[in-house]
Amino acid sequence: MTHKRKDCLERPRKLLARYSESIVVHDEFIIKEESVNYDEKRDRWSSYDPACHKEIIEEYEKVEETKRQLKAEKLKNDPDAELSDDDNNEDKYVDEVDMPGTKVDSKQRITVRNLRIREDTAKYLRNLDPNSAYYDPKTRSMRDNPNPKVPAEEAEFAGENFVRFSGDTTKHATAQLFAWEAHGKGVDVHLLAEPTKLELLQKEYEKKKEQFKSSTKDHIVEKYGGDEHLQAPPKSLLLAQTEEYIEYSRSGKVIKGMEKPKARSIYEEDVLVNNHMSIWGSYYNGGRWGYKCCKSFIKNSYCIGLKDPEAMPETSTDMESKERLADDIILCTKQTKGTVNDHSEISSSSSSSSSSEEEKELQKAALENTKNKKKMKKKERKRAKKIRKLEKKIAKSKKQMEQSKSQEGLKRDKTEVDDERKRPYNSMYDVKAPTEEEIEDWQRKRRREEDPMLQFMK
Repeated sequence: MTHKRKDCLERPRKLLARYSESIVVHDEFIIKEESVNYDEKRDRWSSYDPACHKEIIEEYEKVEETKRQLKAEKLKNDPDAELSDDDNNEDKYVDEVDMPGTKVDSKQRITVRNLRIREDTAKYLRNLDPNSAYYDPKTRSMRDNPNPKVPAEEAEFAGENFVRFSGDTTKHATAQLFAWEAHGKGVDVHLLAEPTKLELLQKEYEKKKEQFKSSTKDHIVEKYGGDEHLQAPPKSLLLAQTEEYIEYSRSGKVIKGMEKPKARSIYEEDVLVNNHMSIWGSYYNGGRWGYKCCKSFIKNSYCIGLKDPEAMPETSTDMESKERLADDIILCTKQTKGTVNDHSEISSSSSSSSSSEEEKELQKAALENTKNKKKMKKKERKRAKKIRKLEKKIAKSKKQMEQSKSQEGLKRDKTEVDDERKRPYNSMYDVKAPTEEEIEDWQRKRRREEDPMLQFMK
């Protein structure tokens, strides 16, 4: 009576209650706002009726009564029988009982370990430095040592990681894990209730595991062989320790012992053939490789040396540009000649056909010829312009080459070339062998990765 059908929160019935003659649900109890004060309005149990909970209590009591009757009947029928199932005997272990501070799972119980006594000092008060060990307020955990200067054995609190992985905690953790795995596979064993039984089972399991490993190993060796490889010393001795003794000075030179040889490739290196003083590929110019001693681009050629070492050979790029320009000029001249010959052939053919055709056709042919002549003249003018431009480009390139040669000659005459810092990148000066002082300086300054004192030097 207090709400409409569309506002009802109960499950709709197929037949209404008044037609089915069933129990009608009581209406909601509406509180008048005039009689409610501030506290009653915000009270959780303000309009709660304890009589509504009576049905749940009665149902629970009926279930308990039926359980007692079933147990009594079983004892009457077989008084000597003992209840062995965990479901029937609930007081055997306290695992399945809901306790505060625990999370109950279907297989195991996980205890919450972040509770502390009020008298204990908080972990974040061990070191008030904000850059010290991180404290997680949600889980109340501090894994690292808050005072790293104090040894972990002497400190009052050295972090949860130290406590977790020190003493017999690892053994206890492995035993607990073994108990959980055994319980999951059907073995009735518990760490707290039967510790000796669990320890004996664990020892027996480890023993059988080692026997199984050794038996499989022996079976594989008997079948495939290779026992001599198992007799070798451990890898730590094979790779880490040697009998070679090398002593280094502070500058990095070897005082005692032999230095490790450098790794070389499987191919032949620094092989000089045909009187050459350098290898093939030591000289590069214009996209081609060659010999540096004679500036030759032909592989396996005989070296005759440089007659004028200061004379710079023309680069291949300049030669290619000259050849392209010459080819363009030749093509243009050929095309102009071909067009003139075609024009003369067309005029001759028109004159021969004019005798046989009518006057109208002659006039049309004459008009077409004049048009063709005009077009040909325009094309010839354009080609002449292109030829002139190409000739100008060739003249400019020649001037640039002459200017570059003169500038390079002036640069070589200067005395500043001796300075290494002002020397151009692609210079053609002779490479001199390093002196003893330069070699000694390089040996002193070069970095050695195998030096054991390298990490202590800045």
